[in-house]
Amino acid sequence: MLRKIVFITMLLSILNGQGQNLESSSNSFPSLSFSNDRYVSNADGSMMMKVNVWGQVVTPGVHLIYDGTDFASLISIVGGPKEGANFKKLRLYREIPDKEGQVVYNINFQDFILTGDRSNFIKIKPNDTIIVPQKLSFLLLKQVGTVNTLFSAIMIYLQIKYFANN
Repeated sequence: MLRKIVFITMLLSILNGQGQNLESSSNSFPSLSFSNDRYVSNADGSMMMKVNVWGQVVTPGVHLIYDGTDFASLISIVGGPKEGANFKKLRLYREIPDKEGQVVYNINFQDFILTGDRSNFIKIKPNDTIIVPQKLSFLLLKQVGTVNTLFSAIMIYLQIKYFANN
């Protein structure tokens, strides 16, 4: 019986993994190394730079943005947040340390959402990586369905076994 429960659990885990959508970005890139590409000029002569945006946004990946783009505009460029994005704990990882030697910045974007005040924004630089994490509560609620399915399968198995023996 334990073997059957383990088998059903493994089967449901595999089926759950196959049902998940893989996010694809419309921004394809030929090389993973952008360290040498600090700035690029477009056809109009405007200065552009590449930044990485990962996590709970609609189009994560490498994005080519105008020099001087602020955080609010960048979040719009990547399509906005996904459901469950944690804007209180954004992180920015800088490729090259700033004057104080800082490489990692913690950003509370929720303050901007509540007040509209852009004065606390950090200047985005080439090759910065911005991570928008997922709220823990959202992650847990998302997994409730998987656990519920697992328990339902176990209950069905136990009922079949019970009726087969009676």
